[in-house]
Amino acid sequence: MMTQDMEIRPARPDDRAVELLYESAGPYYDAYAGGAERARAMLSAVYTKPGHAASYERCRVALAGDEIVGVLAGFPVREGDRLARRFVRLTVPRLPPWAWPRTLRHLRAAGLLSPHPPADAYYVDALAVSARWRRRGIASRLLDHAAREAREAGLSGLALDTGLHNDGARALYQAYGFIEREVRRAPTARAAKAIGGPGFVGYFRAA
Repeated sequence: MMTQDMEIRPARPDDRAVELLYESAGPYYDAYAGGAERARAMLSAVYTKPGHAASYERCRVALAGDEIVGVLAGFPVREGDRLARRFVRLTVPRLPPWAWPRTLRHLRAAGLLSPHPPADAYYVDALAVSARWRRRGIASRLLDHAAREAREAGLSGLALDTGLHNDGARALYQAYGFIEREVRRAPTARAAKAIGGPGFVGYFRAA
């Protein structure tokens, strides 16, 4: 199927988008939850709940027929702190108490290392395409949709970040026209382990 036949629409609670959300930031979800299985279960439990950064209501999905082949989650930067706090309140009680210290270390490291996007931008929190549908322009179509939403909301552009080691994502964003604006490296191996990677690169593209 050609990508021009693809539909992009707001996600629904019953959409099978959790696996793609997980794939968008697997190492970081694993560091937060204490493993891949627990991270997937955590996302599945909260995806249908409103008011947080990984909720279905913050997602747009790309469909080829009835198959969800891509997902983008985003929101205005000014809403990010509120959505992140809600995510923590929903997810931490679902983790075993013995895992909480690890989660707290992750949150502290994220607070120190996460790039700071422009306050008037639209933040792309997650972007993923199914493996067999990659290199067909689906990610660009989802970003186009997000850019249109940003313009309609009067926002300055799109902001996002990705792992320093994620060469594929960095190449995609640069090809799409994003400009690298901030690099945040983990200062120690302990910090890198807590965060789930060596650091982040922040990008911006005017709407």
